[in-house]
Amino acid sequence: MAVHTNATAGAALGNELRAGTVAQVGSTKRIQALNGMLHANRPNVDITRARAYTKIYKQTEGMPSLMRRYKASAEVYRTLSDNVYDHEQLVGWPTQKIRGANFAIELHAHWLAEDLPNLRERTYDPFDITDEDYRELEEELLPYWKDKTMAVQWGHYVSQREWNRGQFGGVSDVSNYLCANGSHFIPAWTDVIQHGFVKYYEKAQRLLEALDPNDPESIDKRIFYTGILEVLEAIRDWGERLSAACARRAREEKDPVRKQELENMAAMMKRVPWGPATSFHDACETAWAVCFFLFVEGAGPSITWGRFDQYMYPYYKEDIEKGSLTPEKAMELIEELYVRVTSNVWFQSTQMAYIFGGYYRYPHLDVGGLDENGRDASNELSYLCLRAMRYAKTTSPAVSLLLHQKTPDSLLYEACELAAEGMGHPSFFNCEGLYSMLEHRAGGLEGYSHYTRKDILKFGSPIGCVEPGAEGLQYGHTDSGIINVAGAALMAVTNGVMPEESDNMFAGKLLTFESGAPGSFQTFEAFYDAVKAQIKYAIDEAHANLLICEKLLAEQFNLPTFTVLLEGALEKGKDATAGGAKVNVGPTMNMCGFGTMVDSVAAIKKVVFEDRAATLEEVCAACMQNFVGYEDLRTKLQAAPKYGNDDDFADAIAADLWKWFSTCTMRLKMYRGHYCDAAVQMVQSNVGYGAMTGATPNGRLAGMPLSDTMSATQQADTHGPTAAARSYGKLDFPAYTNGTLLNMWISQSELIEQS
Repeated sequence: MAVHTNATAGAALGNELRAGTVAQVGSTKRIQALNGMLHANRPNVDITRARAYTKIYKQTEGMPSLMRRYKASAEVYRTLSDNVYDHEQLVGWPTQKIRGANFAIELHAHWLAEDLPNLRERTYDPFDITDEDYRELEEELLPYWKDKTMAVQWGHYVSQREWNRGQFGGVSDVSNYLCANGSHFIPAWTDVIQHGFVKYYEKAQRLLEALDPNDPESIDKRIFYTGILEVLEAIRDWGERLSAACARRAREEKDPVRKQELENMAAMMKRVPWGPATSFHDACETAWAVCFFLFVEGAGPSITWGRFDQYMYPYYKEDIEKGSLTPEKAMELIEELYVRVTSNVWFQSTQMAYIFGGYYRYPHLDVGGLDENGRDASNELSYLCLRAMRYAKTTSPAVSLLLHQKTPDSLLYEACELAAEGMGHPSFFNCEGLYSMLEHRAGGLEGYSHYTRKDILKFGSPIGCVEPGAEGLQYGHTDSGIINVAGAALMAVTNGVMPEESDNMFAGKLLTFESGAPGSFQTFEAFYDAVKAQIKYAIDEAHANLLICEKLLAEQFNLPTFTVLLEGALEKGKDATAGGAKVNVGPTMNMCGFGTMVDSVAAIKKVVFEDRAATLEEVCAACMQNFVGYEDLRTKLQAAPKYGNDDDFADAIAADLWKWFSTCTMRLKMYRGHYCDAAVQMVQSNVGYGAMTGATPNGRLAGMPLSDTMSATQQADTHGPTAAARSYGKLDFPAYTNGTLLNMWISQSELIEQS
């Protein structure tokens, strides 16, 4: 559960940042210069990856799919930029220009072929692209791929199925999953920093040599290990190329201080990320390289830093004790990581940018928490990570504090100092809730995950927005199926028809299924059953579509670098997408518009079935007409009890529907053998889905945003933050094994009144 506070000074700073007047910020002149470089560049498209994939796939027609995929990943690493810029101490960029996107053409070509003419000027997340790259995309790359993407192949499975109106009408949506393979992942940071990629190379060699050619499984495993070795060799060669690039810059450099820095960087790139880190600087470099390798290989967001202050602390402590590092120098390196991660932007279609806009890729960095023995785990780096964000003021990564009863007051105070900046950092996560979710992750209604208690305490961490995960032990897309529960509640009123007064391709038509004409419900209980039936229908529809996605990913859209950074995957000889992880999760069901749904149901219960002030037919007609001519009825519906005010009339409905959504989700088996997880949908999806949803029975007008995350409907929580918090506390958070998110914006006046 993330809670944000706001202050006048912080809000003013946020406005200045958006205006670009304070872009050159940081604790040192170096960071100020790097931040200035970042903000001086508009997000741009890089076609290096698209070109590499096209080249390899054309050369390997007829080869096994896994072989082609791994060869293409290796080619990407062989052709990545070797640019070295002024001021930087870390090395390597995922694109030719700062603030670029190396997109996955094999997943994006179908929509990019349509979006390309408007890419530079579109309203949401425009991208620069050179004229030369534009022509190459248009004339050579897109024609090869546009009918081969996962979305196109998924369409072959579902084209004959009538049961897909909800997918295209914004009630049960899997669009994000179709275009975002390789997402929501915490790699084995501790292991890769300690040992380097050479460890996995040597292991893959041994496993390949040990294969028995008379074992039927050896056929696919030989392809697997051979491909892994080629990818890892490309990573080794990338380090050598960057070392040479730093050495060239050093030879040209006139300033003796910068010359020495470049020489040190050249030496560092001969060590890492191929070999073990020997210093805090080395460890930061490996962390950065792994982060952007994964972003380049996959297509989705949320490559997560996890418990950064834990796996980085041994290197920090040793360097401090040796006298080769100061806290100020360490914080400067952390700030540079923040700047570099912010440069790594997300590339999406116009439609998805409207829902997940802002270029943001949801990297997550956590501090605090407990150690594997249940003791407070905070250390000096915990404070430095929070303080670094106060200086760097970047949007990424999402810095978070893992809270528990033993959290030191001083660390909590440091976190509150950052919160007062008004940037949305940090998020606060309850360790007890996080660990409870992980215990049942992907385990079904009555089951348990494959994590041990030690795994959870040592490696448990939020991914992306709020989803629970564990370093190096879990793989799966955690933001996949999106269920518009506000729309489902509306469908129960309209008998499955989307109101004509809505911006929806099914406006005036049957969108889901006929759960009962409005006049057929004689009791609230009968209507309430229809609401639940509509929710279940949407979940089942999304589930059927996500199973197809999982099958396609396992067969054709594999991820070798993700795989080597999963504990046990090499030994299994299984790609991450095919079930190589210890705990496989996702696709998941993420509900959107919870507060709108609850308030709609509460309004109908109060106005129609208790007060008898209107009929359900009248409510249906009012929603169909966007309340035009039904203004008095709208006023009555708006006056009904609302979720978020510590009112059991609405809160009891909230608690019951909350549990119903989780139950419907967690009963479902997924393609890789695990069970589905429930979650609350994050970011600004409530705006995008609200735009497609007609007027709802709580009085909300067509096209207006739905309620945000699990929060109360906008302006409906009229009894202050403590009453709202009591409402939220009535929900069963651990039942949502894919995480929950609460946004609370608290004004200064409310804080003063409460105090």
